[in-house]
Amino acid sequence: MNDRFYALSHQGLVRSSNQDHTLTDEVLRLWAVADGMGGHRSGDIASRMACEVLHRSISQRRNLVVAFEQAHAVVRVAQERNPAMYDMGTTLVAVLESAVGFELAWVGDSRAYLFSPDVDVRGKGQLKLLTSDQNVASRLFEQGEISAEQARRHPHRNVLTDCIGQRDGQPRIEFRSVRWKKGDRLLLCSDGLSGEVHETDLQEIMASNRSLDGIGQSLINRALRAGGGDNIAVVLLQAPSAA
Repeated sequence: MNDRFYALSHQGLVRSSNQDHTLTDEVLRLWAVADGMGGHRSGDIASRMACEVLHRSISQRRNLVVAFEQAHAVVRVAQERNPAMYDMGTTLVAVLESAVGFELAWVGDSRAYLFSPDVDVRGKGQLKLLTSDQNVASRLFEQGEISAEQARRHPHRNVLTDCIGQRDGQPRIEFRSVRWKKGDRLLLCSDGLSGEVHETDLQEIMASNRSLDGIGQSLINRALRAGGGDNIAVVLLQAPSAA
């Protein structure tokens, strides 16, 4: 157990395999979650491959956007070389920490949430979604055609508009920089968590005084109690004590 970060990927209660993958490297200060798709084995290969390429690229001092581009290129080559992997792909959300904060990049609908201990009107800390889902439901919401709650329940909420390995051009790699504040906690997760657990429940768990290990286990358990209909991946990162 590490007091600065926690990571776990769980198969869930319905899926026959686990296609989620997590990446943690405290030396590189790199953390990521990938949620694969494309059949029993291909999704697992795509998510693992994306994380491996990301890790290698960052170790070679590439930036996050370039690392994502390289991950996409490698998955595309694997598709072309192996017909059984023709439709594989993966989401990818990653954090590269700096001295004062972190850089965040994502493709797909795996998410990043930032929890701040600053109290809100209900006397709890604030939970902020840092990413935007790249899926059909989110696009309809952005266009004003459906509400946020309708997007959460939409039948096409799992249909991605962008992913690592997509065959119709380059994925839309989104990027932002965030400064740490003292006491902040960052959550990276696949939609096996965010799709099963409402943000109010995520906020309640993230606000607890438990260790990151305890918070992470609680998040996983809440998703399982909600049905565990998908693979679940969680990475938690605590702001440096000097932030």
